[in-house]
Amino acid sequence: MTEWLGRLIGVDNLRDVESMRVGFAAPWAESRPALVLFALIGVVILSILFYARFQRTAPGRARTVLMLLRAVVLGLLIAILAEPTLIADIRATPKSLLLVLFDGSESMSFQDKIPGDTIQDLAKIVRDERGNPISHLDGVSRQDLVKKVLASPQNKALEELSKRYRIRAYEMDKLNEVRELGMTRDSEEGGDDAKVDPAHLASQLGSGGRVTAIGAALDDLSRRHRRHIAGIVVVSDFDQNSGRDAVDAAEALRRPVYTVGVGPREVIDLAVELQSAIVMKKDEDSEVTVNIRQSGLMGRVARVQLMGRRLGSTGEVEAQTDPLPIAPARTVEITGEFNTVSIPFTPGVEGRYLLVAQVDAFDDEVLTENNTAEREVTVHDESLKLLFVEYEPTWEWRFVKEVFHRDKLIGRDGFRTFLRSADFKVRRSNELFLETLLQPRNAFFANDVLFLSDIPSEMLSDHFQELVREFVYDFGGGLVIVAGPRFGPQALANTKIADMLPVVVDSSSRPRIVEFTPQFTPRANSYSFMQLGSPGDTTENAIAWNNLGKLPWYQPVTRTYPGVDVLLQHPTDKCVDNETPQPLIAVRKYGKGEVVYLGFNEFWRLRKKYGEKYYRQFWAQLIYRLGLGRAYGAQKRFQVATDRKQYETSDKVRITVEAYNENFQKLESDRLEAKLITETEGGSPQSTEISIARREGNYYEATLPLYTASRHRVLVRDPVTREEFEVNFKVAPATLERRSAVRDYKLQLDLAAATGGKSYELHEFVNLPDDLKDAPPPETYQIKKDLWNTWFTLSLVLLFLMLEWGGRKLVNLR
Repeated sequence: MTEWLGRLIGVDNLRDVESMRVGFAAPWAESRPALVLFALIGVVILSILFYARFQRTAPGRARTVLMLLRAVVLGLLIAILAEPTLIADIRATPKSLLLVLFDGSESMSFQDKIPGDTIQDLAKIVRDERGNPISHLDGVSRQDLVKKVLASPQNKALEELSKRYRIRAYEMDKLNEVRELGMTRDSEEGGDDAKVDPAHLASQLGSGGRVTAIGAALDDLSRRHRRHIAGIVVVSDFDQNSGRDAVDAAEALRRPVYTVGVGPREVIDLAVELQSAIVMKKDEDSEVTVNIRQSGLMGRVARVQLMGRRLGSTGEVEAQTDPLPIAPARTVEITGEFNTVSIPFTPGVEGRYLLVAQVDAFDDEVLTENNTAEREVTVHDESLKLLFVEYEPTWEWRFVKEVFHRDKLIGRDGFRTFLRSADFKVRRSNELFLETLLQPRNAFFANDVLFLSDIPSEMLSDHFQELVREFVYDFGGGLVIVAGPRFGPQALANTKIADMLPVVVDSSSRPRIVEFTPQFTPRANSYSFMQLGSPGDTTENAIAWNNLGKLPWYQPVTRTYPGVDVLLQHPTDKCVDNETPQPLIAVRKYGKGEVVYLGFNEFWRLRKKYGEKYYRQFWAQLIYRLGLGRAYGAQKRFQVATDRKQYETSDKVRITVEAYNENFQKLESDRLEAKLITETEGGSPQSTEISIARREGNYYEATLPLYTASRHRVLVRDPVTREEFEVNFKVAPATLERRSAVRDYKLQLDLAAATGGKSYELHEFVNLPDDLKDAPPPETYQIKKDLWNTWFTLSLVLLFLMLEWGGRKLVNLR
């Protein structure tokens, strides 16, 4: 009886009906059910009056029957207008929801070489067009293989599961949402259809997704379905490359995940990474490292070739087209998952270069796009240029000068100083000294790092202050402010330079003379010049800094600016807020450059026990941080860039040029000449002349559409030197999906293990019904079933209408 009632009211697995009543849904009857009763009494009275007064020719008994039939018909119409609804409190076990998620990303289009034992397993459920077991699967993609398994008549898994579950199928082919698939040809939007058409479901699967984002797909499923989920079946190669962590998203669902793996666990593939310094010195020995990550190539020998190409032209020599070998090819035996090849390289010509590391492809490799890696480097013949401004010689000035004279990136040509107390004849005759602090713009902006030590304010003219501001903010120079006991940084108060400092200085402040031991802040670990000794050796770093001993003084400041990184601080003294410790070493980003504040000039104490070792390391790493990030030569006043390095077809590239004349001032020309070179595979490069217009000030900009998947080069001509400066980028249909061709078997296992599910191979898909034994507990809930909007009600009205019509004909009534 309960089962029959459940079918009648449309409830699966009905256990018990706790209460049942009838209500009305129509607004006029819902709150005033008495109106329904009055309306019924009214139609009965109308029926009696109609037949008693206007239908007297009918016999007495027949008139009574017709009167009752008319009352019933009118009563049913009144009831339909009141919209009667059955309201029942029931206890039932709902039919659970089983979600099936298919991978629709580009990696599912890969055609794998399937081993014989896997083909034998698949042959049990997949047949060819003639119904014979398959013997080979050449040229079949991963998605086609999934389709064959789904649509195979031997695979009854989905049909069996649909008898116990409501099945919904989805495909993940976008980053943040899934696409619902139709389960039958009559239901393109999924739904709770009792039957499933596997062949129709398989026909909707594609492989056009740009990323594999399993975690994001599971999150979207959890938003769509919140109750009665028995589990989730995921069919994928599990090569997750975007979005939220898949295991975290699966655990948040609190439902078992059943993973079905597609694709090989190991493929023949090799990927290359290139590492090198971004700045190299001409004619100095360097080293380029090529990292090789491999799968299935153990014991083989790889041939590694390092090539290079100069970017742009020199004004006399045309820009190079193809990369050429710049070091002898190396062979390496592959002995592990990761292999490293170090290639000595001594650059012989200055300029910007594109280094290319290439490993010859093996015949049985699945992907060859990842056999090449590139990196842009700058080779320079000139030294890093430092300008040290000091009032009179100090220990710091003497030792810094000697350190940088012996540094290979600086040397005697790179270090210059302006010493106010030096004799005028010495400043004029000794090339180490500048004769005057004010230099021409082109000479001043040729510097890379500027030191301002213990100097009085009268040395800083307004023009010099403006040059310093431009040097750091506009041209990315480095500025080091060293506090001294004589004038101190308070001499910079009320100057334009004071606004650039990481700290706020007070003109009335004086050095605080008291011994103390400085303290590191947590941010110190992020800066290389604060890590002395061997990299990662915290013990040696502590030993090196202990050389400072107790410092005898420091320069107090009012406070630090927001966003400043304090690396060294006073152990007890506070700023004006009585909370922030006094900063001793602080760093601030200012425009394109960086400003470093040193609250004392006692770093020479680092030499106390170990000579120059740690002292030189501190200053060298500080200068490299501030100076190596800058462009060299003409690039300091003419820089070309694109908004990205990788594009897809139909994207637009934005080319930006920051350009100045020889005096680092605004160019007269409002347009720059340039050309776009498209390097098509197998054909000659195609060159197109373009124009880059001034956007504002010293910035020029052009936006170009991209239609061809290939490498592109943009060469912009400097109107001053006629040299062409190059920037290159790729336009390729390749996505993140093509970086790896192997299934992430570990993720497949982790998803199942973390959620209490189970992992399968594709040929084991038929075993799903045996392992899904979900039986949710009974739930008590309320249902509302419309009684008026049913075929039974319509049939009842028609029946009584026909009976009355037939009766009237029998007694000859119209």
